[in-house]
Amino acid sequence: MLFLKGLETLQMLKTYRTVLSVHSLLLFLSTFFFFNFSYSQSKTQGLIKHLSGTQENGYVLFSPIRIDTTYLIDRCGKKVHQWASLYSPGLSTYLKPNGHLLRAETYLDTSFGTAGGRGGFIEEFDWDGNVVWKYKLINDSLCQHHDIHPMPNGNIMVLAWHSISRSRAIALGRDTSNFSINELWGERLIELKPIGTDSAVVVWQWDLFDHIIQDIDVTKPNYGTVSLNPQLVNINYAHDLKTFDWIHANGFDYNAKLDQIVISCHNLSEIWIIDHSTTTAQAKSHIGGNNNKGGDLLYRWGNPQAYKKGTSLQRKLFKQHNAQWIPGGFKDSGCIMVFNNGWDRDTSYSSIDIITPPLISGNGYNATLPYLPNTLTWQYKDSIPTNFYSQIISGTQRLANGNTLICSGVQGRFFEVTYKKKIVWEYKVPISWINTQNDGDFARNNNVFRCTFYPDNFLAFKNKDLSQKGNIELNSYLYTCKPDQIAPKLFGLTPSQNQIDVIAKPKIQMTFDETVLKKTGRIKIFENNKLIESINIDSANVVVNNNIVTLIPIIGFSYNSIISLSVPANAFRDSANNLVAAIDSSKWHFYTIKPKLLLDSVLPKNLSLDINSNRLLKLFFKDSVIKNNSGLINIYENNTLKESLLISSNRIAIDGAVVTITPSSPFSLDALISIEVGACFKNNLGALNIPITKGNWIFATRLTPKIILLSPDHKANNVILNPTLSITYDRPIRVAKSGNLIVYEDGFPVDAINVNGPRSMITGNTISFDLNSDLLNGARVSIELESNLLADTMGTYCSAIDSSEWIFNTLKSSSVKIYPFNKNVSIYPNPNNGTFTLKSTEAINTLQLFDGQGRLMELKSTLTTDFQSEITTTHIASGIYILRLNNLYTINILIQ
Repeated sequence: MLFLKGLETLQMLKTYRTVLSVHSLLLFLSTFFFFNFSYSQSKTQGLIKHLSGTQENGYVLFSPIRIDTTYLIDRCGKKVHQWASLYSPGLSTYLKPNGHLLRAETYLDTSFGTAGGRGGFIEEFDWDGNVVWKYKLINDSLCQHHDIHPMPNGNIMVLAWHSISRSRAIALGRDTSNFSINELWGERLIELKPIGTDSAVVVWQWDLFDHIIQDIDVTKPNYGTVSLNPQLVNINYAHDLKTFDWIHANGFDYNAKLDQIVISCHNLSEIWIIDHSTTTAQAKSHIGGNNNKGGDLLYRWGNPQAYKKGTSLQRKLFKQHNAQWIPGGFKDSGCIMVFNNGWDRDTSYSSIDIITPPLISGNGYNATLPYLPNTLTWQYKDSIPTNFYSQIISGTQRLANGNTLICSGVQGRFFEVTYKKKIVWEYKVPISWINTQNDGDFARNNNVFRCTFYPDNFLAFKNKDLSQKGNIELNSYLYTCKPDQIAPKLFGLTPSQNQIDVIAKPKIQMTFDETVLKKTGRIKIFENNKLIESINIDSANVVVNNNIVTLIPIIGFSYNSIISLSVPANAFRDSANNLVAAIDSSKWHFYTIKPKLLLDSVLPKNLSLDINSNRLLKLFFKDSVIKNNSGLINIYENNTLKESLLISSNRIAIDGAVVTITPSSPFSLDALISIEVGACFKNNLGALNIPITKGNWIFATRLTPKIILLSPDHKANNVILNPTLSITYDRPIRVAKSGNLIVYEDGFPVDAINVNGPRSMITGNTISFDLNSDLLNGARVSIELESNLLADTMGTYCSAIDSSEWIFNTLKSSSVKIYPFNKNVSIYPNPNNGTFTLKSTEAINTLQLFDGQGRLMELKSTLTTDFQSEITTTHIASGIYILRLNNLYTINILIQ
């Protein structure tokens, strides 16, 4: 087993050496003629390029592969510090805020062979190189590999292989043909809390084998449809299923704001996001945590083939490394950046890819499959793509100045590019697996897993000696590296100096000739020489985007005022810490006027229907207006130009703030009318109206459905006690939304019939209703129907029927039972939602509520006076109820 693991690694290393040799030659040829600082001979090791615009104020940390030393260099390529270890890196290295170095080491034990990325041991050094903590994480089933990560709480997150036997893997659904040896490696994340100098406790962990799916054997666990369960990982998918290192995760990053972890999965060409807010028990399950998904994947991206939702044409990642979130406040903050190695790409080249994950609801992700996005937010690749290709390892980092630091790991090449993709800094690692190389030699065997930039204000550097201690490369050619000492120059102001006609809330911006960063101080705003606002540079109201600074005042400016701003000299700096010159208030002031003329409303209203064909058009402005010198009003009918009116036309009349437009001819019936108004009007300050573009003022002369027959007829007499109610329109109708037809007897609601219920029926142009019970003899019956419950086939709503528009009288009979009723008793509202008020001209003694079957219902009655009571029903359904007052009077109530 160990021989097979080692053989695979040796085959990978042979590939790396081939790639390394070709790219070293290309790099040498490309750098032979291009240098940007003083030199005596052409450098091939150490600092290669240093242009204005690089992130000057900081240091770069790196650990060459197979080398026991970690180096810290400045931007001139000079060594400022180093740490020595007894082990080669395995593989990542971090500098902690307390000045300690946290480094994964390659443990000499061979439990996991010589697999690429193997570590197994973690050490923490103080600034002076003393080991203050060490921890072994390698045994028969677990081995730390590739990456570790210091957590904000002081813990250490560790990426580890988890090895299981062939028999267990098959029991979990792994196909028997998908093995190269008799074991399978998955991935585990383990959060350690360091204790003492050589111990730790596990406080949280997540294991991939708890979140797998397979679709080959229904009798085994985890069986399911892969394409319907992207939150699980198909145990039978990888680019090379024969390898025991199934996933070969090669890095991860933690987002404290989201409490989530992103993992780079090399052998699937995917990145995964999991929830860290779970407990360890929840992380083994499918529920719990902020997203209630347990340890299942919250999001994955890069290769939809992995969950059977795409083809090879939709693959975006090609055995990538170093997936990470871009920090808050940086360019593209919140996005995810990866070093997309390009291994298996149609053309072999590397790229730095940034995506904007589809975050929703704070910490969840859009579930559209394949997972979004379809396009990149930003990408860097060489202008000749194949000139930049690192098949394995490598990393990248977004810097505070908006630039991107790139480690092309196979070539040991670090370089920094601007957002516009210009290379402004470059360094070639002079450390090989065998020795330190001479300047002028071809760089070879100088692989680096990753490099990291730390700004000079990083807490680790406080009170530390960071003086230059020479070059790492041997026999370095003489060169002079002078950090940028030219301050950014102001390129433009918005609003500009002495600008007039500025609106009360303008866009306020300063544009410089290079990228700037925030420093300290306050920007002051004066209105008519009086201070009205002082904005802290560090606040969210000062937004820096590369070379543009946008100011967002809280207070709006008054009309017809002079506005001036002052910016202190220490407000902004460039990456080399050169301060921007101060801006005095006398050098930046402008004048405000009233904003553009605002429209209050129009008639007919936008999107209104059933408009008279002879209707006049009206515009109502917020201020009095006059006609502009030019302008045009266009009238469209069914999307065809019907008429154009010059603003000088006498068909356009103005009365103060009201403009009346009289079309030359009526509109057609059943037509869609659209009005287009140019900048035709202005106020007394000359501010023009905002034009109304075509499609933003539309109405229709379409007629609403008309009632042609009511049954029983309106004002009919001697109607039978059980009539079928029906309404017939002039066209076919349908139910548009649920609602009730209300039936009243002598002013009291007695029935509510849902237009979409079993007691109503539509046949063509007619809707009919069946009553719940017979009407009373000699009753005056009125019907009420809400608007917009019915519509024609074109979607035009039917108008409402008011209770005064449909009235009829039932048969009169001497056998009519007379219920006592006091005309001076009133209830409001009626209908109601179960809470109402009763007023009476006689004292209220008793109140009882009965349903339609005579059952006594519960109610609460509160007397506000002897003659008025506030009544509330509880747990009661909608319907017709009878309220009995003083055991004498009855009143019908409709509760909805």
